Amino acid sequence: MASVSAEPRARGLTSSRYQAVLVGLLGVNLGIVFLDRTAFGLLAPMIQPEFHLSNTDIGLINAVLAVTWSISSFGLTRAADLTGRSKLLLVAATVIFSLASISSGLAVGLLTLLAARALMGLAEGGLPPLTFHIVNSEVATERRGLAVGLTSTIGLQAIPLLGPLIIVGVGTAYGWREAFWVAGVPGLIMAVVIWLFIRNPPHTRTDDTPKGAIGPLLMVRNIRFSMILAVLNMTSYGALLGFGPLYIVNVAGLSNGAMSVIMTAVAMGGVFFAFVGPMLSDRVGRKPVIFGCYAISAAGAMLLAFGDHTLPLVFAGAVLAGAGGAGTGALIMAIIPGESAPAHLKGTAMGFNAGVGELLGAGGMSVVVGWLADSAGLGVVPWVLLAVAVLFCLITLALRETAPKVIERRIGATA
Repeated sequence: MASVSAEPRARGLTSSRYQAVLVGLLGVNLGIVFLDRTAFGLLAPMIQPEFHLSNTDIGLINAVLAVTWSISSFGLTRAADLTGRSKLLLVAATVIFSLASISSGLAVGLLTLLAARALMGLAEGGLPPLTFHIVNSEVATERRGLAVGLTSTIGLQAIPLLGPLIIVGVGTAYGWREAFWVAGVPGLIMAVVIWLFIRNPPHTRTDDTPKGAIGPLLMVRNIRFSMILAVLNMTSYGALLGFGPLYIVNVAGLSNGAMSVIMTAVAMGGVFFAFVGPMLSDRVGRKPVIFGCYAISAAGAMLLAFGDHTLPLVFAGAVLAGAGGAGTGALIMAIIPGESAPAHLKGTAMGFNAGVGELLGAGGMSVVVGWLADSAGLGVVPWVLLAVAVLFCLITLALRETAPKVIERRIGATA
C-alpha cells in the first residue's frame, strides 16, 4: 500500500498546457533564488571596503552559503522522497529564503553577514534540485532534457541575467542594502502563485520500498562520477561569479560599469548555453554536450589568462568561460542523476549531487580560491577556471550515456 502520495495519475497523462505552466512558474521561482545568490558577488566591490573584508573573507562568506545550501539540497529532496510533499516543501522554503534575503541587507559586519547568508543557504539550497525533481516527475522522458533545460534557462540564466543591471544599479544608486531587499521580495509573491497553481507530483514510494539512500546511490557508477563533476562545476561557478567581478575591476582594471556589462553578457551567454545544451543532449547524448561545453570554457579561460585585459578580450573570455557551468549544470545536477538512480531515490540523487557539489565545490573551493587570491593575487582566477575545464572534459569520458533516444538508437543499431 502506498504511503503519503499525490493524487494518482500516470506520468504521461499531465497535459501539455500544465507542463508549460509548471516549467514557467518553477523556472521564474528558481530565477528569483539565483538572483539573490549572485547578488553578493555583484555587490562585493561595494561591501568589501565598508566592512574591510579580505579576499579570504569574501571566500568565507561564499563558503558559508554553499555549506548550508548543500545541507538543504540533500535534506529537502530526501524529505520529498520520503513524504511525497514536494509542493509544500517548495513553498515553505521559498518564503523562508525571501525573508532571509531581506535580512542580508541588515548586516552590520562580517559576522552578521555570515549569519544572514547561512540562513539563506538553509532556506534556498533545496529549491533547485526539488524544482528539477518536480519537473522530471511530470514531463515525458523524451522531452526531459528540453523541459529541464528550459527550466534551467529561465531560472539559472535568464532571470539572473537581470542581476548585474538591477542589483548593481540599485546598489550604485541607493546602496547595497537596498539591493538585497529588491532581490528578496519577489519570492513571497511566487510562493503564493505556486501554492495556487502547481499541484503535488506523483509519489512512488510504498511501504515495501527500501529505506536506504546514500549507500545504494554510491553503488551507481554515474552517480559517483557525476558527484565529482558536480564539485568541479560548482568550483567553476563560484570562481567565475564569486571572484569574476573582483578580477575584472581589480586585475583587468575596468570600471564597475564595464564589469556590470560583462557580467550581464556572461548571463546572456548562459541563457543560450543552458537552453541549447540540455536540448541537444536529448538528441546527441549527455556526454558529448558536457564535453563540448567545458571545451568552450577552457578556451574562455585561456583568453582571460593570456589576454591583455582589454575590454573585448575580457568580455569574450568571461562569456566563453561561463559556457561549461551554464550548459552542463542541469545535466550534472539533475538529469544524469535522475536517469541513473532507482525510481524511489531520484529526488534524493539530485539533491545529493547538488549537496556534494555545493559543499566541496562552491563551499570548500571558494575558500581555497580566496586564499590563493590573497597569496598569489586575483590573477589566479583564470587558471582555476582552466584547470577545472580540463579536468571536467577528462572525467566526462568515464560517464555512461543516459539519454533515452540515444540508448534506443544504439540498441536498434546493435539489433
